[in-house]
Amino acid sequence: MKNILILISFLLAGFNSQAQLDNSLLSNANSDSLISTNSKFGILVDNVNYIRNTEYRSDIEQGATWAGTQVWPSAFYRYNKNISFKAGFFLQKDFGNTNFRTLIPTYTLSYTNKNVKVNFGTLDGSLDHKLLEPMYAMENFIDKRIENGLQVKGKYKRLSYDTWLDWEKMIYRTSTTQEQFTVGFSGDVNVIDKTNFKWSFPVQITGRHLGGEIYSEPHKNIRTQFNFAYGTKITQRRPGKLIDKIDFQGYLTFYEDLSPTKCDSFFDGTGQYVALTLGMKNFGIMLNYWDAHQYVAPLGEPYYLSKSREYPGDYIQYRKMVMLRLMYEQKLWDNMSLVARLNTIYDLSEKQFSNAMEVYLKFNIGCGFKP
Repeated sequence: MKNILILISFLLAGFNSQAQLDNSLLSNANSDSLISTNSKFGILVDNVNYIRNTEYRSDIEQGATWAGTQVWPSAFYRYNKNISFKAGFFLQKDFGNTNFRTLIPTYTLSYTNKNVKVNFGTLDGSLDHKLLEPMYAMENFIDKRIENGLQVKGKYKRLSYDTWLDWEKMIYRTSTTQEQFTVGFSGDVNVIDKTNFKWSFPVQITGRHLGGEIYSEPHKNIRTQFNFAYGTKITQRRPGKLIDKIDFQGYLTFYEDLSPTKCDSFFDGTGQYVALTLGMKNFGIMLNYWDAHQYVAPLGEPYYLSKSREYPGDYIQYRKMVMLRLMYEQKLWDNMSLVARLNTIYDLSEKQFSNAMEVYLKFNIGCGFKP
């Protein structure tokens, strides 16, 4: 019945969407667009101010509140038209805390040609990967936005992709913890790409590994977990109409535990994610349905999962939820955006309501200097 629901929705809709939330207004400050190609040097400032509150009433996940600001200044140098270097520091301050929460040095060496961009160092990461909520939680944008490693991005007429390695934890011979890294792929195959109608087939993969051989005893079991998603997304724009944009998305998601010794009793799982979005200028209404069985995702939205991350003994094998999300998104100026969302969730498994509210004010600025 769930597969039939996805098929019927696709046939009736005749249009598709961002299969996940459209977070383009929250993208990282991009030197390619903010600094003129004629500039040899430049300065970038990426600023995010946020309030996010989740009132979750579930055995799987408890609610929490985030409130604070991120400031990410960087200096930019363009060696030639293909090679550039960016270095800075990422600073995060939570409201209600007199100390800075995070101070991380960042640097990126980039090679760019017509269709491909390679980043070594700090990545175009987090929400820029455009992953589904069941595979990447919005709170990661606040809690672990900086990613470091290797990234290759490509954009062609019919294909766009982002593949990356995020090395999260380095170990040494004196270390007492495991090394940790994440690999990922996010791609779209475009079937139709017209001004008012777009249809594509996305594929997404994430894998997280905890292991290593050189750290101090006792050694923990190796852990390797993968998530996969594929689906269809279509966007129909209707200029001049009250409802000027209609989006539909349908995804199948999978979880696989590929560890030599299984992490827990859930060694595989599935999920189905469907969303219909109606856009009215700066306002939007999104209807979601999530249906999952033994679904686990190390980076996914915790409320979508079948197991509690805080209390692993608490689990619900079958998750069924319907969601109504109200959204307001506006570019206040060329470099400043406001994003506000209110999400009401009814859990058919636990028969109760939960809510989430979030507001983001994003400011990206860049200026270049000729030699």
